[in-house]
Amino acid sequence: MLILENIITIDGPSGVGKGTLAMSLAKKLHWNYLNSGSLYRILAYLSGQQKIEDSNTEALVNLTKNLSVEFEINNNELVVILDDKNISNMTQTEDCAKKASIIASNNTVRKSLIKTQRMFYKEPGLVAEGRDMGSVIFQQAKFKFFLQASAKIRAERRHKQLKQKGINVSLSRLISELDRRDKRDLSRKSSPLIIPTGAVVINTDDLTIAEVMGQVMKHSKKLFKTKK
Repeated sequence: MLILENIITIDGPSGVGKGTLAMSLAKKLHWNYLNSGSLYRILAYLSGQQKIEDSNTEALVNLTKNLSVEFEINNNELVVILDDKNISNMTQTEDCAKKASIIASNNTVRKSLIKTQRMFYKEPGLVAEGRDMGSVIFQQAKFKFFLQASAKIRAERRHKQLKQKGINVSLSRLISELDRRDKRDLSRKSSPLIIPTGAVVINTDDLTIAEVMGQVMKHSKKLFKTKK
């Protein structure tokens, strides 16, 4: 298998800091960025708009065809562009996240999104984050990382993020939602959440984003030699 040195994959469950790390790396390297979880949130958003049931696989697969999606980074925040429209706020709700997790457990839908995800790989390189970037979508990536954190820490981080966006949700509800989401991710038949072969595992419980970034840079020194 041809090993690609201009792809960094970052996998792990919700709330471990994948997005913050991935966006920081993409900005530092001036590479493209893929937030794979947002693709499922987009499907959740579109299916809600069109009143498509989570069990309607054919309709969900149709939604994956000809998706025009861009991910931008503005002031360290993810901007999700669908058909030239900013839908970031609509995809960041907990209801959307819950629906996206259910849709993501559909094997047929996951397969239908593989080509879309791989199209984000363009020169000069790609930082891809999600649940199966290193294990399935970009197995040939040389630099793979898997982030971990306790459920309590992850829920607290998510709670803080939502409060900053003006979204009120109880911490206990977030912990329950994360637990259910983890079980779906770990037990699904297609692309379950696993540590990719060859990935560097980082526990982010007691680390700042700068410290996590430092560990990633230590394990991929070659990429940063010419970067300031």
